[in-house]
Amino acid sequence: MPKLKRTSMATLIALAILAISLHTTSAAEPSFKGKKIDVIIGSATGGGTDGTTRLIGRYLEKYLPGNPEMVYRNLPGGAGTKALNYVVASVKPDGLTWVGGASNHIDPQVLIKSYVKYNPTKFEYFGGVSRGGSVIFIHKDKLKNLTDPSLPPVVVGELDGNRGWAQIVLWGADVLNWNIKFVVGYPGTSFLLMAMRRGEIDMIGTSNVAQVQEFFRTGNYIGVTQRGEAVGADAIVPRAAFADIPVFTHMMAGKTSGTQKESFEFWAMLDRLDKWYALPPGAPADTIAAYRQAYQKTVEDPEFLRNALLQFSDGFNPERGTDIARMVDITAYPRKELTDYIERMKVRHGLPAQPLTDEEVAQLAKEKGLDKMPSIAAKLADVSGGGRAVVFMVNGEEQSAEISSGRTAITISGQKADRAALKPGMTCDISYPGNKQEAAAIACQ
Repeated sequence: MPKLKRTSMATLIALAILAISLHTTSAAEPSFKGKKIDVIIGSATGGGTDGTTRLIGRYLEKYLPGNPEMVYRNLPGGAGTKALNYVVASVKPDGLTWVGGASNHIDPQVLIKSYVKYNPTKFEYFGGVSRGGSVIFIHKDKLKNLTDPSLPPVVVGELDGNRGWAQIVLWGADVLNWNIKFVVGYPGTSFLLMAMRRGEIDMIGTSNVAQVQEFFRTGNYIGVTQRGEAVGADAIVPRAAFADIPVFTHMMAGKTSGTQKESFEFWAMLDRLDKWYALPPGAPADTIAAYRQAYQKTVEDPEFLRNALLQFSDGFNPERGTDIARMVDITAYPRKELTDYIERMKVRHGLPAQPLTDEEVAQLAKEKGLDKMPSIAAKLADVSGGGRAVVFMVNGEEQSAEISSGRTAITISGQKADRAALKPGMTCDISYPGNKQEAAAIACQ
């Protein structure tokens, strides 16, 4: 057994200095006791960015030094850029403000817009989450059309083709020769889901497990591919709930070369990004460290994990701030030939080359008549709560809608009526955004 070397006096002194340094750093840890922290959210209320940011904030109150109170402020607009412009222009980097954002806020095709005043590589990321990748599913009767160009193309509905799942379909069309036709201008996911139920479109994608399984339970739909679930900084595996659906990057392996390959690899890294949380540029190192430590404690909290899985999906996975920063550095400002290739690919398949603004999507939806609240004709199978909820069948699947006495327009035989007058067996036109959502109108005979 080798003889241990005697510790030198210089080493002892160095260790003592290190211990003092660590103690000093710990003692100097920032405290937010009695403080209110502003949380800027780059989206409207109710979406994934809003929901994950508020969930993270609830636990940062618990784990940041001094247990500060979070005050939330939604700043939607400009594909999320309004919030980030505000942060870099008007916020002090003192730890009393942080921002919750999404992948579209750091999309290079958005960053080239003149109204973008921030550089995402300058933010101090302390964490992020992936909610599990989107699943692309199709009506079974149209599956054969996807790979047979002699048949009518599979109709794919989308806002403007810039969502991650829509770009999976785009790459599938360009490289795997999928026989598809995009219809853009749908103003939101609820409109797409209803269009799918009504047979107006044949294929869509979503990361919401409940929505996918709702379609699968009817037996009329089948999964085509999925983005998958990120494991660590690079690996992608199938989501646990959809283990038999192939991962798209696996399907694409060996199918590209040259600029096309580089463009796809760049896009795949960009698609890895989901939701992220950051301090403004210039935040002090000790503040960044405090947030990262609090975030790590948050994502290790069993109660947080239970709530995240219940609120979002089985694919909910935390991402380290350093990993988010690395992905942003790679994707934010790529070589122009990579984005040029993707733009040309979009045009080839009938999509706008650039992401549309909120106003442009709204105008396109209006021109195509896609902005109308979806309406279906169905017989009421059940009415509960004195008319507060109705149940009906749509293409063989059970759906329900909430009926508000004040907000839902209710008519029976053309006459205004109270919801208590709704009865099973009535045939009604029901305008509603999706299953278990509030109806805008119900007109029964």
